[in-house]
Amino acid sequence: MNSWLRKTIFTGFEPNLSWRHVSISFIYLFFPWKWYALCEGEYVIRAEKKLQEYFSVSHVSVFDSGRSALYIALRAQGVQKGDEVLVQAYTCVVVINAIIYTGATPVFVDVQNDCNIDIKDLKKKITKKTKAIIIQHTFGLPADVDGICAVAKKHNIQTIEDCAHSLGAVHKKRLTGTIADIGMLSFGSDKIISCGRGGALVTKDSELAKKITFLQKNLPKAPIFSIVQQLLKYTLFAVAKPLYSVEVGKMLLFITKKLDITGSIIDQKEKRGERVSGFPSVLPNVFARILCHQIGKIDTLNSHRKKIAKLYTSLLQKDIQQPQKNSYESVYLRYLLFVKNPVKLHALAKKHRIILGSWYDSVISPRDVDMEKSGYKKGMCPNAEKYAAQSINLPTHKNITKKEVKRIVTLLNTL
Repeated sequence: MNSWLRKTIFTGFEPNLSWRHVSISFIYLFFPWKWYALCEGEYVIRAEKKLQEYFSVSHVSVFDSGRSALYIALRAQGVQKGDEVLVQAYTCVVVINAIIYTGATPVFVDVQNDCNIDIKDLKKKITKKTKAIIIQHTFGLPADVDGICAVAKKHNIQTIEDCAHSLGAVHKKRLTGTIADIGMLSFGSDKIISCGRGGALVTKDSELAKKITFLQKNLPKAPIFSIVQQLLKYTLFAVAKPLYSVEVGKMLLFITKKLDITGSIIDQKEKRGERVSGFPSVLPNVFARILCHQIGKIDTLNSHRKKIAKLYTSLLQKDIQQPQKNSYESVYLRYLLFVKNPVKLHALAKKHRIILGSWYDSVISPRDVDMEKSGYKKGMCPNAEKYAAQSINLPTHKNITKKEVKRIVTLLNTL
């Protein structure tokens, strides 16, 4: 088949997008009698109840984004100016910003060979000022939550699980998000499930739940403009992605990005450590409606990801470097590899109509983050720096077929 006729394989670009997303967005955008329900309605409470059932917990609160949820979690735990929060390098800038916005200082901990937090380095970084530890489950591979929580308990430090990548992952027969004091979830466009923008907090602690609920009820509504941007994105992406290989779709995506019609996942202000309009805010009703539809698909979507990951593992040449696997049940939001020249590989893959993922190609991702504002200095976390310099990620989402896995692997195995 001629390369220009080949379907483009995407790692990101709204991989969970369905015609249900498009139909809901169309209704709320173009039917005036639905406009009143963009922000307020019954679906927020419905979404919280569905998540409570999924996690078998009594307390779940939803927010406009995972980054907002994390900020509220820190606030609920009393994190403030003068405190320190331990967080791994090899993470996203919005995690660091949530700490900074409380007035606290992020203290960076190096990672081990599974790209999760290194407990040995963690112990070295604890001081009298340490108030909380954020436990990230990188790319869906659970960290050693029990080990980290044991260290935290010894020093009377609070814990938050960052489950932005790990919704549905299992650690010793327990879902991630239910083990630490609070679990944070993200429903962003490229996550396990997505409703455009959204996040949630899960906790079994009734006192923390009261504080979270109080903070949630005092939040403003999300800006209408940002809601409309996301709803437009569904329609535009549904048209542009199938046409990407014949250049029409590529041109459409370029124009929407240039004119900022659909917004961006991480704003330029956030890359500089600055707050954006509407941060934090409540989850809009229209996004909650989409989320309700997605929650029931968590296990099905994750089952597909695991099958795709297993296929990559069996087909990739053994000399291609990967993170160390542990005994916990990963959900493989993306399949992580380490290569000597990621930039060259990305360019080569594009020629073959494969758009590989570049998450965490910097210790604080994305690459154009203001490191000084984030508080990171070169050399703080050498392992994280090494892995970031070599990282690429392969798609595992619902649209990836066995045939497409073989296309990707054939390219990688020829390097």
